[in-house]
Amino acid sequence: MAEFKKFALPLLEDLENELKSLGLSLPISQNTFILGDEVDLGKWKLPNRFIVQPMEGIDGDPADSSPSELTFRRYRRFAEGGAGLIWFEAVVVEPEGKSNPRQLMITRENLDVWKRLVDETREAARKKWGHEIVTIIQIAHSGRWSKPDGNPKPVLIHHNPQLDRAVHVDNSYPLVSDDVLDLLQDKFIDVCKLAAQAGFDGIEFKAVHGYFTGEMLCAYTREGKYGGSYENRTRFVRECTARIADSFDSNHFVTARLTMYEPSPFPYGWGVKAEAGSSELDLTEPLKFARELVDSADMPLFNYSIGYPRFGPYITRPYNNPISGVALPPEHPLEGIVRFQQIGKILQGVLGEIPVATAALGWLRHHFPYVAAGLVEQGWITLIGQGRGSIAYPDSVEDILKTGTMNPRKCCITCSLCSQIMKDVVGRIGCPVRDGEIYKPELQKGRASARLKGLA
Repeated sequence: MAEFKKFALPLLEDLENELKSLGLSLPISQNTFILGDEVDLGKWKLPNRFIVQPMEGIDGDPADSSPSELTFRRYRRFAEGGAGLIWFEAVVVEPEGKSNPRQLMITRENLDVWKRLVDETREAARKKWGHEIVTIIQIAHSGRWSKPDGNPKPVLIHHNPQLDRAVHVDNSYPLVSDDVLDLLQDKFIDVCKLAAQAGFDGIEFKAVHGYFTGEMLCAYTREGKYGGSYENRTRFVRECTARIADSFDSNHFVTARLTMYEPSPFPYGWGVKAEAGSSELDLTEPLKFARELVDSADMPLFNYSIGYPRFGPYITRPYNNPISGVALPPEHPLEGIVRFQQIGKILQGVLGEIPVATAALGWLRHHFPYVAAGLVEQGWITLIGQGRGSIAYPDSVEDILKTGTMNPRKCCITCSLCSQIMKDVVGRIGCPVRDGEIYKPELQKGRASARLKGLA
């Protein structure tokens, strides 16, 4: 690993030289207009290669878990920004699965609000661009990261010494039973059906970042039908995906955002070498499962991520500054970016013509479109995602499509302040730097609360 460095690469030549000095390689191209190509998803077509990756806003109405006016504002800005696909943030299947008190849920009682959100988001894209967007929503349960009332109330699939310490539990803490997991399958399916009624094109089970369904994939030490063998560990996601795919008509599809690497030492991780204590990357199971999911549910596209944003976030999204109390990463951000993109290249190769979406390019700032274009041009990946970047610079896609460039003064600076708001729970998520009138006070509220609790 090379020493961590903050971003100091004003010129594209500087990025190329930095990669060379580290012995790393990323494809780079100035043919950024390739990012405006249409992408065929079978019945659906994307007007360009850009997607907004899911990132929770923590701005739901606490009374009924419905989208608030800030939620509407976020998605309207995403649609007006130009991305052809908007991957809506995680909605949970039960209150106990919330990662914060304002996390969104789709219920029969608030379904009309969701219909209006989807309709208005689509209309914003039509009015600005004259094109139709594709919408996907994550269906989730926060599992060990659950904080339904703002305080940790983990729901554990298995014990992982590393992550147990992160949520302050030990081996005496009870695991969720198989019977409860069976019932949760039904809850996932019910919410998927409501999401289809709300008007979403696609439904995705959130199997990433140590959340509920992602953690199931790591449950080597769990007994019963949801643990131990590959077949058991993948059972929940596989069975839910098949059930909802069978129930959908041709106007809706199932897809996945699958973790390719949960970097806990074996036997507690996923995508790690099957040797005691090893965290070495081994994509055998993730690639096998990705192929199986795509084939069994006829998925028209696929998404992926790696790591635990709440624990070792530099693996998931390389950054310039960590949140409060977190040490600087043990590696150069470019090492993390290259790792993420190389995994995407392998996954795209395995899935062939199925478009795969990447992420984790935000640290590159205004060099983002050149690396994105290179990834597409050289066949590493098909779709280009932004999470933090979309929040900080929602019209970045418009600028890239029209000029081939991004404005450095509008780029996300990967300062982790949006993540800090999430960590503090109190505030609603946005960019305090680029959208400060609304979100700087949200950051300040969270920091004040943390200080009162002695956590700042």
